Amino acid sequence: TRPGGARDGWARDRIDPLATMTMDTEEAEAILAPDWDRSRRRRKKKVLVALAATAVGVLALASVLAFLQVFQGWDEGARLAPSPQPSPSVEVAPRWPIEPGQFAAVRGGDFVLAGRPVEGEGNETDCRPLYLTGWNAWDIARAARISPRNHKTVGGETGKEALEAQLAAANAAGLNVVRAWAHTVDPSYPVMRSPGVYDEAGLDAIDFLLDRANKHGVRVILSFVDNWKYAGGVDQMVDFSPTAPARTGARPEDETGDFDQIGLNETAKEYEVKRHALFFTDEGAREVYKGHVRELLERVNSYSGVVYKEDPTIFAWNLINEPRCESWLVEGCEGRLQGWIEEMSAYVKLLDPNHLVTVGGEGFYAGPGSNSEGPTGDLSANPADWAAKTGQDFVANHAPESIDFATIHLWPDNWNQSSTAFQEEWIRSHAELASSVLKKPVIVQEFGKKLADPETRGDLGERDSVYEMVNKLVESDVEEGGSLKGSLFWNWEIDLLIGATEDPYTLRPEDSTFDLVRSHALRMQNLSESRSFDCGDLK
Repeated sequence: TRPGGARDGWARDRIDPLATMTMDTEEAEAILAPDWDRSRRRRKKKVLVALAATAVGVLALASVLAFLQVFQGWDEGARLAPSPQPSPSVEVAPRWPIEPGQFAAVRGGDFVLAGRPVEGEGNETDCRPLYLTGWNAWDIARAARISPRNHKTVGGETGKEALEAQLAAANAAGLNVVRAWAHTVDPSYPVMRSPGVYDEAGLDAIDFLLDRANKHGVRVILSFVDNWKYAGGVDQMVDFSPTAPARTGARPEDETGDFDQIGLNETAKEYEVKRHALFFTDEGAREVYKGHVRELLERVNSYSGVVYKEDPTIFAWNLINEPRCESWLVEGCEGRLQGWIEEMSAYVKLLDPNHLVTVGGEGFYAGPGSNSEGPTGDLSANPADWAAKTGQDFVANHAPESIDFATIHLWPDNWNQSSTAFQEEWIRSHAELASSVLKKPVIVQEFGKKLADPETRGDLGERDSVYEMVNKLVESDVEEGGSLKGSLFWNWEIDLLIGATEDPYTLRPEDSTFDLVRSHALRMQNLSESRSFDCGDLK
């Protein structure tokens, strides 16, 4: 089972994009220019009139300068204030522009982006590290398909308009990566209907995300399959398999949040756990998965014309979101999952050598008899005893050469771990192992703190403390040259459907928590820009 329960209360249709209109320098000058011209025309005979006109001009210029200082962040105080947020109609240059062929890579323990040749330095290339500051938005493959023709939407917006508004707002806030699902999240909005049969509208939604994310300088982490939900998940792929035993009973329906076995009788629970584990060894299920991977990697984006495996907008692939092979019931689960990770990561790299690959797990430490040779992590650092029985093994899972970086997740509420001491040690212990054993970067790929009452938002302070803790640990590790290279909060949903239930995890732009996100993004950007280096032949 998944102790702590589901991420209850998810209303997968709400994210509040920042949509406040702002004005750039040219617009401001265009508004003020007619007054300046008229004052010059009236400057004729009397010195007093000329002086008055000059005074008006000086005051107008001062107003423009003050305007620029507030909205363009000339002084440090303004830069740390909440950023002005553009509407989709206002073009804002990306803070992190994505150049053609500029794939993210790992060099010297850092994520790096190749830059332009250094002038006068022969073949040297100027690179900079990329520190990840981003968010999770798992519902994009569905949200982008919402239309006011068949849903009541905020302001009559389409899902694509709301998504672009969010990406523009993310760029303005300094965020540089979003993590999303590249599979079905709702059976009413399928991506893959059956093996080899795809819903074009579902693929179009992913196309749109990649095209617009590129425009706004936001890189994308995409997950191939989900551990929890049936549609687009592990259990559906097992049911699609021609070599797996036929299902003997209907799978319990998904409810709000992640699927778990709470409420199932022991017989049904054991059946679902054992069938779930087939995903990692059944030949047909593995082929269904590979077919889905191949479909995505070879997909030609209908907006940009770029093949996915050749698109630098994609930062990395997750093999699976939060894998589970439950060793408390299924013998040899750690080995099953490890073999699957090694096979599938190598397969992705074979078809797509351009992009980074990681597993997508929470980072649980394995128990005795695990796959790791050498240090495996301190079991006491796990959130509870159940974590060592999930089949995960942080060190072994991220050790293959075909895995480029490690990930961890942090869920204080789901894991019943409200202690700041536990949360800090969870992050630190993984950062130390990533540095000393794996010698690879690690990111906090998911972290979140739910609100008791999302409508009144009276306990924002409790959530703020978790975000402050994560932000400070990431920043200090980056400054010290450690392995921790970024974080993605959970979550920021698209504010689209009228009447949708408020998600207790989602951030609103007006929240104090979002101010912490903006300030953290600015500090991480400044750290990156101060650390450009020659990356030699990095392409």
